Amino acid sequence: MVRHPSLHDQHGFTLAELLVTLSVSMILGIGTAEFAPRIIQDSRMVTTVNEFVTILNRARSQAIKRGRRVVLCPTRDNTTCGHSLDWQNGWLLFESDNREREPDEPLLRIGQPPGDGIHMYASNSRKRIVYQPTGTSGGSNSTFTFCSRKNQAKPRVICLSNTGRPRVSRTRCDGKPIICP
Repeated sequence: MVRHPSLHDQHGFTLAELLVTLSVSMILGIGTAEFAPRIIQDSRMVTTVNEFVTILNRARSQAIKRGRRVVLCPTRDNTTCGHSLDWQNGWLLFESDNREREPDEPLLRIGQPPGDGIHMYASNSRKRIVYQPTGTSGGSNSTFTFCSRKNQAKPRVICLSNTGRPRVSRTRCDGKPIICP
């Protein structure tokens, strides 16, 4: 005998269940849309900071490997060092005896500007980092601050000690809060 489905055998959603499900989906969708730019910008911030830590470590290891001074400096034109604390346009890495890049000195690396919406600057008076053949970066300690436009990502700081070793922090090197301009 063929059995016909009855009302008790049918499965599905009631109108109330459907409305609650749609409401929750809309709330989650709106929340995701608001947080997505922050997540993307925070990811860009982490990537930019990690790339700069990598280049600091590379500069140190190149100075040790080559037994010569290696200079890291901000640039505006990808050929000469800038004379400001603003690293926004990129940077140069080169081997040098006099801390300045001469036209015949080869570039070891040219760095790109920080990620979109991220501003990077040195917050002390050092306009270049000079690694000695021993791996140290003599002079005063250096601080590199990374801020995002509209504060979409948490700011970060790279603290560079005289030993030449960088460390990343969510506070200034002295432990105080990071203030972005």
